[in-house]
Amino acid sequence: MTISSYKELQSFKEKITIWVQQNSQNIQPKYGLFLSYGDKKNRCKVWNNVDTDIGKVLKRTCTFLDKIFEKNSRLLEYVKLDYLINLEQKSWNELVKEVNTQKHNNHYRKGIGFDSNLEISFLEQEMYGKAIIRGVVYSEPNFLDEKNLNNAIHKKYPNITKEYSFDKIENIWVFDTIAAFYENGELLELYSTGPENGIRKPNKSRKEEIKKIVLDNAEFLYRDIIESGRFCYGYFPAFDREIKSYNTVRHCTAIYALLETLEVEYNSKYLDKIKKSIQYAIDEFYKVVDDKAFMIDSANDGIEIKLGSNAAAIFMFAKYQEITEDNKYKEIAENLAKGIMHMVDEYGETTHILDYPSLKLKEKFRIVYYDGEAALGLLRLYQINNDKKLLDTVKLMFEHFITKNYDKYHDHWLSYCTNELTKICPEEKYFQFGLDNYLKHMKFIYERKTAYATFLEMMMSAHKMVKRMNEQGYSELFDQAKFEELKELIEHRVEFQRATGYFYPEMAMYMAKPDKILNAFYVRHDRFRTRIDDQEHNLSGYVAYINHF
Repeated sequence: MTISSYKELQSFKEKITIWVQQNSQNIQPKYGLFLSYGDKKNRCKVWNNVDTDIGKVLKRTCTFLDKIFEKNSRLLEYVKLDYLINLEQKSWNELVKEVNTQKHNNHYRKGIGFDSNLEISFLEQEMYGKAIIRGVVYSEPNFLDEKNLNNAIHKKYPNITKEYSFDKIENIWVFDTIAAFYENGELLELYSTGPENGIRKPNKSRKEEIKKIVLDNAEFLYRDIIESGRFCYGYFPAFDREIKSYNTVRHCTAIYALLETLEVEYNSKYLDKIKKSIQYAIDEFYKVVDDKAFMIDSANDGIEIKLGSNAAAIFMFAKYQEITEDNKYKEIAENLAKGIMHMVDEYGETTHILDYPSLKLKEKFRIVYYDGEAALGLLRLYQINNDKKLLDTVKLMFEHFITKNYDKYHDHWLSYCTNELTKICPEEKYFQFGLDNYLKHMKFIYERKTAYATFLEMMMSAHKMVKRMNEQGYSELFDQAKFEELKELIEHRVEFQRATGYFYPEMAMYMAKPDKILNAFYVRHDRFRTRIDDQEHNLSGYVAYINHF
């Protein structure tokens, strides 16, 4: 991507001129260009200039590019352009209120300047990359951080030594931009304003684009496995802060998702690290108590057993056997299934958390996901060994799910599980449960302004179930399914998820270490969190989309 020759630099400047002319046909009181530039290893720099004459803006920008190229062409590895629009003066208090009342954290989508010529200013992406706007907890309102603002000003404008105090700022200038990212000799058009602001528009078929994302993200997840087989669990990328905690469920499901990507394009190099990571899970988390086994997890008050951990490990072992036809982990998976069944009573009701090693009850219920995970884990193993006890346990659990109206949770694991169960037992009551699990949630999913990856997982499992239901002649049930609406909603979320939760270079370049998070999925409303389960949920939904939609 680097502009590495003088000829390419001249070509790039010509493209800028044409691009600006296309976007500057409407007369504005002021014109402005922002140039974001840098290499893969470091946060980008941003330079801008504003003038009433667009010609002067263009000339200054081209002169500045010449200086950067002469000084260090590697700083032109990533280059993004933002053309100023919608410049508007506001009071500081108006801005604070707008930031504080955002429905979802980190969704204020305008740039901010501290003077009318934007001589001190930050693009929207800069403000989040430098945590000028931040939220400590995703469920609490985000806010402007005075210390981070001053740090960002002094770093970007070293000649400015004054400290900005929020209670003394009266007015600011907010703005939108039209943007483009330079890649492979072309300016890629980016979305402007709204939730997708600053991310590339698709330039190929949607499935091609999603397949590339899946393969690139698989490479990211593969690289994230360290020598021991453990993952780098995740990052808060604004300041390259590694997340130090760990979680057995997420370790196993991340390996499961990486195995799934081999169904899109087989890559044998992944298997060594996958096997190492599976062995890490066995060595660190797998414990046998009497004739049954459990996956353990560290807790603040000791060590605990989670129902979902046993299930996630079975997913991992079953998928490994499916991909490789190697049954070396079958006995371990069967022992874990005994552990799950130990945590299911005669009425199909589960216990979520046990103490280890005593197996005493710690928490009857923690999170609804564990129930669907447990049922799915038993079904995945049943599909390998045909042990009737596993299927009978799942059917008992489903009677509990139906009686207790578990469809109200709209849980993706239950969607997965219902799809698998209806393959084996295509009974009307199970199909009805699968329909109810998504039908009342469709409007919420469409309107949701965060890249909530499990929505796509849920809908893809439902889509597979509904298609099969129709093929098997359940016409009355199919009439309830809103199948065309479901397909449209899947396409909507596939694109929204891509554009609001994936680190393309045009987004990664504003974070502390772009190369560490490039091609990773992130959760914007939780400090752009980049964690292994964020990769897993996105991969699983997208793999299903590529293979089955």
